[in-house]
Amino acid sequence: MASRLITRSTAAALLSHLRSRTPNPTHHLPTHGAAMSSLLGPTHGLRATVGSRPLLEPTRWFSSPAPVVEAPRTVDGLTVDSIADKGWTILADAESDWRSHAAAVAQSIRLIKKRLKWKWLLERSKQLAVVLEKPDLWEDPVFAGNVSREQGELMGKIKSVNQFEQQLMEHIDMLRLAREEGDNELETESMRALADMRRDAKEKELNALLSGDNDVYPCFIEVQAGAGGVESMDWAAMVMNMYRSWAQRRGYRVTVIEEIPGELAGIKVCLFYFFIASHHPIQSVHHLMHN
Repeated sequence: MASRLITRSTAAALLSHLRSRTPNPTHHLPTHGAAMSSLLGPTHGLRATVGSRPLLEPTRWFSSPAPVVEAPRTVDGLTVDSIADKGWTILADAESDWRSHAAAVAQSIRLIKKRLKWKWLLERSKQLAVVLEKPDLWEDPVFAGNVSREQGELMGKIKSVNQFEQQLMEHIDMLRLAREEGDNELETESMRALADMRRDAKEKELNALLSGDNDVYPCFIEVQAGAGGVESMDWAAMVMNMYRSWAQRRGYRVTVIEEIPGELAGIKVCLFYFFIASHHPIQSVHHLMHN
C-alpha cells in the first residue's frame, strides 16, 4: 500500500511537470512586425486590401525570427520524430509492447501533420495573427470575421495535434515510471492508454485526410455493375452497401438518388451521396476474384 501511495504521488508530480511544458499553440504567433505579402499564400477568399491600403505591407519584414516551439518530449528526451525514426517494429494492436504502440502513434502523427500541411499551417497562423493585431481591422467587419474564423480553425487543428503529441509523451513517461516503481496496476493502465491512443490515431488520420476546404460538401458516388452478368450486379450491390455502411457508421446522412436493380440479383447502377466532399470525382474498379 505504501508503494502504491508513493507511486501515485510521484506520478502526480511528474504529470504536473510535463503539463507545465505543454506547448501553447499561441507561442507560434509573433507579437510584432508584419508578414510580407508574398508569404501570405492562399487567402481562401479574403480580400487583399482594406479600403485602399494593402492588407499586408510588402516593404516590412519581421523584426526578429518567430519563436521556435520545443517539440513535446519525454523525460529522457524522446520526441515523436525520434520515435518514428527508431524503426521500432509495429506489432498487432493486441500485443502489449509499448514500443510498438508508441511507434504506431508516432507514425500516425507524422502522417496527420503531412496531411494538414503542418509547416504551412503554422506559417499561415502567424500571418493571420499579424493581421488580427491591426488596430483598424474591424473597420471592415466582414473581412475581419473571415480572418478571425480562419485563424480559429487553424488554431483548433494546431492545438488538437499538439495535445495528442503531448499525451503520447506522458503515457510513455507514466509507463516507465510504473516499471521503476514496480507498480503493475499503473503499468497496465498506461499500456492500455497507449493502445487506445493507437486506435484513436487511425481515426485522426482519416479526419486529417478529410480536412480540406471542400470536405464540408456532399460526396457523390455512383456504383455500376458493368459487364459480368448476375455476379457483377450482385457484387455491385455489395460494394454499394459497403460504402453506405461506412458512411452511416460515422454519422453521415446517405441519400440514394437513383437505383436500378438487376434482373435476378444485385443492382445495375446506383447513385447516392453523403456529406463527405471530394473536389474531384474518384474513379475506382472493384474486382470479384474466384478461387
